[in-house]
Amino acid sequence: MNTISVRNQQRVHRIASREFKKAATIALDQLFQIPAYSLSITFVSAKRMAEVNEAHLKHEGPTDIITFDYSEADTLDGELIICPAVATEYGQRYDVPLGRELARYFIHGVLHLNGHDDHAPNDRRQMKREENRLLTQLAKRFPVDTLAYG
Repeated sequence: MNTISVRNQQRVHRIASREFKKAATIALDQLFQIPAYSLSITFVSAKRMAEVNEAHLKHEGPTDIITFDYSEADTLDGELIICPAVATEYGQRYDVPLGRELARYFIHGVLHLNGHDDHAPNDRRQMKREENRLLTQLAKRFPVDTLAYG
């Protein structure tokens, strides 16, 4: 049975958790066409993201998303830690609503779980193109701008 859990552990930005779960389900079922998955999506504060980033990646400060892959054989299994505070900064810089930016991070995380990498410049460009394509497709199926506010 496929499962998605969405938890909001920060208090600054309003996350429409039920709606985010619906959008994630559409993306996994229709766009990625993943037959078996178990995914945890957690929204955290900038402070908590900085702690996770330091503990697991040895990087300083908050980042937009950290993906943990627990997948085995036939099941996509992972955890996405997403920071709405960082998403807000990028969203303001590029004039993108917070909900859409968070949907982008979700897609980015699932691409990582599917084996995409963004360390080399060419891989990063290819991943960004796929991210853009999938975000456009998701936005046609679900109002991603309404996934979060503030």
